Amino acid sequence: MGLFNLILQGIISGVVTGCVYALVALSLVIVYKATDVVNFAGGELVMIGAYIGLLLLMWLDWPYVVIFLITPVFTYALGVLFSRFALEKINRKKTTSSTVLVSFVIATIALSDMLKGIVRVIPFTEEVRRLPPLFSGPPLFLGDLVIQPQDIVIVVVASLVMLMLWVLFGYTMVGKALRATSQNERAASLIGIPVKSVKSAIWGLSAMVASIAGLLLAPKLLMTPDMGNMVMLAFAAAIIGGFSSLPGCVVGGILLGIVQNMVGIFISPQAIAVTPFFVIMLVLLIRPQGFFDKTLAYKKV
Repeated sequence: MGLFNLILQGIISGVVTGCVYALVALSLVIVYKATDVVNFAGGELVMIGAYIGLLLLMWLDWPYVVIFLITPVFTYALGVLFSRFALEKINRKKTTSSTVLVSFVIATIALSDMLKGIVRVIPFTEEVRRLPPLFSGPPLFLGDLVIQPQDIVIVVVASLVMLMLWVLFGYTMVGKALRATSQNERAASLIGIPVKSVKSAIWGLSAMVASIAGLLLAPKLLMTPDMGNMVMLAFAAAIIGGFSSLPGCVVGGILLGIVQNMVGIFISPQAIAVTPFFVIMLVLLIRPQGFFDKTLAYKKV
């Protein structure tokens, strides 16, 4: 394979993984825009989605179509319950806003550890596993380029989720309520928007998107209770695009996937692991607000 085709192959593979990074980044940014909370349990919600899919496959032998419908329902309920029974109780405490934000962050870290602990005591999770391919079949050949059918499914599903989020936030009353709450919680409450319910829905939506990303990643990555550490990739994607920009997350995730592949091809496969940290530091030095966010806000925590 010539150099040009090698680069094209790396770009194609980078777009596939980048679409999944974008989904995880979107799940983080949705919460951050609405609550100012950085969700450190985002990676574990990805992991939970993957393991729910694994258990449904092993115990019930359900097809992927059903699993992709059932798993987001479970994780949506998990996100709503976490918001209702943890974050709302913290918010009732008469403390300063900065102290509440710190408590929220600690609560997400506690949720992260709790989810990992729960998975570790469930049978069949002590071994390293991988979900079967989303779609089996011969690869597609475009000259010297090879495209796996599973990769096409990943890009299509991720694109559909992104499209549905775009429609939800831009063209529905629910989406307008979500946006209003994220922009000005007090004003949204004054015009009759049920802010508490909207915040719970945002946490549920975030968990739902993360779990779909987990189902897409599990056939490509080894599954362990610690696979949620990949959330650093989503943080890098969000920082590239801007932590307040949903379109920026999508672009940032795809760019990160491509950059990782180029690093693996031209530098070293071992260097892929440090690429997200290098990208984070580089973007923070050049443009702290990200390349697709026009505003830069400073907050004291």
